[in-house]
This record gives sequence, C-alpha cells and structure tokens, in this order.
Amino acid sequence: MESLGGAVTMFLVSAAFVIAGGVGLARFGDDIADVTGWGKLWVGTLLVGIATSLPEVVVNVSAVWLEKNPGLALGNVFGADMINVFVLALVALVFGVKHLFGVQGRDTELLILTGMVLVAMALFFGSFGDIKLVGWTSVGAVLIGVAYVYGMRLVYKAGKTDMDLEDIRAPTTTRARNAWIGFLGSAAVVIVAGRFLAGSADAIAEASGISASFIGVLLVSIVTTLPEGSVTVAASLRRSYGIAMGNVYGSCAFNITIISIADLFYTEGPLLRAMDGAHFAAAISALALMSMGYAVYRLCRSDALTPARLVTATIPVLYVVALFVVYALGQR
Repeated sequence: MESLGGAVTMFLVSAAFVIAGGVGLARFGDDIADVTGWGKLWVGTLLVGIATSLPEVVVNVSAVWLEKNPGLALGNVFGADMINVFVLALVALVFGVKHLFGVQGRDTELLILTGMVLVAMALFFGSFGDIKLVGWTSVGAVLIGVAYVYGMRLVYKAGKTDMDLEDIRAPTTTRARNAWIGFLGSAAVVIVAGRFLAGSADAIAEASGISASFIGVLLVSIVTTLPEGSVTVAASLRRSYGIAMGNVYGSCAFNITIISIADLFYTEGPLLRAMDGAHFAAAISALALMSMGYAVYRLCRSDALTPARLVTATIPVLYVVALFVVYALGQR
C-alpha cells in the first residue's frame, strides 16, 4: 500500500490540477455560453455540471464494480450533493446572496426542483425497496434516469423561453473553436486529476478505520466535488452567476443519476437496497439543504433579502450538524 506521505502528496498535487481545470471550465464555459447562445445556466448545468461530476462517476463505478463497496458509492453521491450546496452558500455569502440567487429565472427554479425530486426518488426506492429488472438494472435506477432527462428538457425549454436573443453576440469561428478546445482540455485535466485525487483519498481513508459510509459522505465527496467548488468560485469571480448555479444544481441532479449508471455494474441487487442509516441521513440532509437553497431563490424573487441571507447563513450550520449525524450512524 502506498505510504501516507506519498498519498497526501498525490492528493495535494491532484487537487491543484483539479482547481486549475475548474478555473478553465468556468472561463471556457462562459465563452461557450456566449458563442452558442445556449445561456449560462444551461451550459453550467449540462456541460460544466456533468464535466465536474465525472470524478464521481469514476469513483462510484469503481466502488461497486471493483471494490464491491456500495456504501462508499452511495455515501459519495449524497455527500457530494450536501457539500455542493454548502459551497454555494459560502460563495453566496461572500459574493452576495442577491447576485447568485436574485438574477436567476424560471429555468433555475426547475433545475433546483429537478434535483430535489431526484433525491426524493432515491429516498423512496431506498426506503421501500427497489426491484431488479431483467438484466443489470432496476426499476428505481431506470426511473431516476428518465426523470433526469425529462427535468433537463424542462430546464432547457424554460431557458430558451426566457433568453433574450438580442443579447446573443455573433460568434466567430476562431472564438468558438478556441472555446471548445479550452473547455475540452480543461475537462480532460479534471477527469485525469480527479482519478488520482480519488485514489489518493481512498489510500488516506483506508488507514483511518472510519466507516465507508462516512468516508464517502465526508472525505471522498469533498475530493470529488473539488471541481464543482473551483468552478463555482471561479465563475462567481467572473460574475457568471448562471454558470455557478447551473454547475452546483446541475451537478446535484446528475450525481443522483450516477446511481443509474453505477447500478449497471452492481451485481448484488439494486444499488439503492444497500442504503443504510448513514445513507438515509445523508440523503435527507441533501434534500433539506437543496430545499433551503430553493427557499433562498424564492425569497430573493420577492426581495425578502434579509430572510434570504439568514437562510443562506443557516445552510453551513446544517451541513456540519448533518455530518455529525452521519458519522454517529455510520459508527453503529
């Protein structure tokens, strides 16, 4: 097994590359939104959100297929959603709650609701049991995948309706090409560095003796959400708040959909049947945090900024409390 010092060094180096790749995704995603006219939220949701969630895909498939560790995979999914909203709340407190949540449209609302519905579906099938279909998937996994596609369709249609076509700048071939090359290059950096990041985190976690569920919720989810965090901060620095919101909630929605992908590689039965008490606590916490984000969105729409700031400031507190609960349940 790799030494702890070597694992920590690899962790730090990989984290630096992930952050650099995240900055690139924010920059070039912003350019793609301009040259394509797709809108910043949609680019943040589909392109940036999925690109930054690829480390979660790698970790979850590896966990259930190679390591036979569904607890780690499920903990990573729900823990990633928790920390995504936690980071968004911190960024909103620094850059202004009104700036992040107040300028969003109907497409943002539908995106947040889609993520909440997907978490609720995972909780339902985890609580009442999932049914394995003929082949390698299950009813819950299929329905979650279908719900994700339908939700993204609604988000796209709402974004196209709200978009002011007069604001779209005519793209040049060179600018469009450079934007796509830069975006794909940044995504490649995130994917490769994210794999090393996850591997080094696993090596560090192995020596701790802490439960797989909590490791998934805390350490591995922090590691795999570094791309999302770096994009959220970088996009906010560029005042591309649509990219930031789309990245966070798009990643939250896609993370749950990863269950549908990982379920194909889990041969012991429906993956959601492997949920334990710590997973349920993490999923409920993720749903609560996402719901608080939705409350902030609604409050900003009505110009109730003081309550919006108060709810935003409560999100980090709830996140810390939730981690304690997950840890306590995971140690039983």
